[in-house]
Amino acid sequence: MKHIVFLLLCFVTICANAIVVVDADDGSAVGGATVFSRSGMILGLTADDGTIAAAREADFPLSVRCIGYEPLEVAAPADTVRLIPAAYELKDVVVSPGERPVMRLVCYAREYSSGITGADTLQLYCEYMTESFLVDGKLKGYKKEDARPSKRNARRYARIMRAGRDTVFRPAYDDDIAMLSWFDNIVFIPKTVEVPETLLAGAEADSVPGKYSVKTVRRLKNNILTLASDGLADHENHRWSPLFFKMMGLTAEIEACTWTNSFVCDSARTVGIRNFVKSTYNIHINGRGKWFKKAFKTKEPIEMDTYIELYPVDIEYLTLADYKTLRDAYEIIPFRRPTSLAPLSPSVATLLKKSRKKK
Repeated sequence: MKHIVFLLLCFVTICANAIVVVDADDGSAVGGATVFSRSGMILGLTADDGTIAAAREADFPLSVRCIGYEPLEVAAPADTVRLIPAAYELKDVVVSPGERPVMRLVCYAREYSSGITGADTLQLYCEYMTESFLVDGKLKGYKKEDARPSKRNARRYARIMRAGRDTVFRPAYDDDIAMLSWFDNIVFIPKTVEVPETLLAGAEADSVPGKYSVKTVRRLKNNILTLASDGLADHENHRWSPLFFKMMGLTAEIEACTWTNSFVCDSARTVGIRNFVKSTYNIHINGRGKWFKKAFKTKEPIEMDTYIELYPVDIEYLTLADYKTLRDAYEIIPFRRPTSLAPLSPSVATLLKKSRKKK
């Protein structure tokens, strides 16, 4: 009987800390929102019904971020959190694809990464300027790998809480803590997509099935088209241990991998880079094995989470010769932040402040 009462109390506690994230305008559930604790650790994503267990009261205030909505700070436990839809404006772009067939896209990116071992807490925050080159169709002399975002500037800030010590520093790109970063593995530039007929006819959402679960959910709301995709929809048990990890001597299992692309949708039936507003990427990995243990000085598995925001800040069209010159120059791009950039959470702002003092 005592055991039953104990389990019921645990259940009530969990329910009491559960939060439902909804749209402030119509009350619909907001799935795929990323939730951060007060320390900047990633707690996870809201489910399709908008729910997430908020863990302990010590995690508050929480930060909630979701593409298409304004970021929100949740000061104390609450049953329902209401996100306000964001408004976006696009810059005019002069298009001359005949003489200038290569599109140069410059983006600003933020990456929040965290790791938890049996005794340590790790936090990595990075910001980047990236450059990508894209073409429609085929173009002689163009390399398709240049479509991936290539870093042209970077700032990194890290925090390690180990054995009662709280260490803040500016890591180099090859420090072990950089393993928390998955930017180069999961970030890509979205391509032109057709707006589904179902959405143009008035439906708010439709879905594309995967092998084992829904692969992509497409929504059209407030003139914003979002495509939320699940990278594990074709993997049995919704988990994946990539072969290339094993070839590198790593033991790691991907337990969540999602991304969302958003576009301003006007009357056109297709949207592309000129309509591109923002992308977000999430990944959760359970890392085990000797390599991880050595890198993070632990005998326990490490739970790694990464959340990335990618914003376009400049688009221009280039001749083939200009494209080759810029690609080969590999010049540093000064930091430029979009006007729609969400403010930093208090924990990350504190991390940056402490890191800069140590310079």
